[in-house]
Amino acid sequence: MEMTKRDFIRGTGILSMASLAGATSASAAQRAGAQSSSVFNVRDFDAKGDGKTPDSDAIQKALDAAGAVSGTVYFPAGRYLCHDLKVHPHTTVLAEPQWGYRGEAGAMLLLDSEEADCLLNITGAFGVHLRGLFLQGRRNAQKAIHGVFLNNAEKYSPKEDAIVIDDCKIQGFSGHGVNLLRIWLFIIRHSIMQGNKGCGVQITGWDGFVTDNQFSGNGSHGFGCDSVGATVMFTANRVEWNRGYGLYLCSGDAWNVTGNCFDRNWGAGICAMKMRTATITGNVFRRCGKDSNLLAEGERSCQVRLEECSGLTFVANTCAAGRDDGGQGKYTPQVGFILRKLSHSVIANNALYRGFMDQMVVDLGDHGEDYVFANNVGCPMTATGPRPSQ
Repeated sequence: MEMTKRDFIRGTGILSMASLAGATSASAAQRAGAQSSSVFNVRDFDAKGDGKTPDSDAIQKALDAAGAVSGTVYFPAGRYLCHDLKVHPHTTVLAEPQWGYRGEAGAMLLLDSEEADCLLNITGAFGVHLRGLFLQGRRNAQKAIHGVFLNNAEKYSPKEDAIVIDDCKIQGFSGHGVNLLRIWLFIIRHSIMQGNKGCGVQITGWDGFVTDNQFSGNGSHGFGCDSVGATVMFTANRVEWNRGYGLYLCSGDAWNVTGNCFDRNWGAGICAMKMRTATITGNVFRRCGKDSNLLAEGERSCQVRLEECSGLTFVANTCAAGRDDGGQGKYTPQVGFILRKLSHSVIANNALYRGFMDQMVVDLGDHGEDYVFANNVGCPMTATGPRPSQ
């Protein structure tokens, strides 16, 4: 039996307790009709979702209808061929999240053009919520096409963008999974950005909450900042097997990086350059530096690279060296930390048991005043076990 709009709204929690209570003079039918009128099923606009029929025009009609009333666009499970969809302010784009780490399920939006800029264009879509979607790109397209694109090409928005990406899978794009260019306020949580040719997420901007995500197997950084990234809470994410850095920070401030696992990235788990007033605490760095030859550290792979930072704390983290799953590949990294030009910063109380192959730290010097490196303990890894530090 097909779900009614009322059943769907109730099941997804769109109706608040206040709206369920309603005015005492209104009938139940009137209340249901008023609420369901803001939910637009793409199938009602003739989207087929059969993986064969181009659905961009039909989906855009549903998006436009929702935009006119600050409503919700709903995707039933299916395979929707589409590209360059324009999302409107204060709307929700919604599906039941049925995707997994592997396999295909749920509402899949499949990129059907190699000339597009993106699959979902959220430029100017203040307050948009993307929930439960599976976006699939074309990784081998010649053009860099992004999954979700906020394209403030020339200047920041006049007010907070306030976007939310929740419970989504964004995979296989030739650009970035999510590209937020000059973003001002964003939330990304409970999602997977996997196998994109660029970064899982790239931002230029500030004011973000990034929580409980997986950034896996992307061709560049798991999460990267382009020119500036500031005021972000980066918490409880798994950042693994990315061909750049796990987390690349540059020219920003006020980051709180807490409780994440950085595992088997080609470069350092974290590379922070020219950062100010940031704290990195309680994270695990495991097997990073898998192949750093194309990155700044070259042959001297490392777990963490920190340069030209001020007011930074790197405290109570732990590191372990290792190799590929199944005991394959070479052991990395060669070095625990690569450090240069730090001031008013503390690197202390970190544990690197079997945390590196050769040296705990390569200190390139040129530090400023009030730089502390203290109480960091550990030993190198060998194929047969640890050996004492010298």
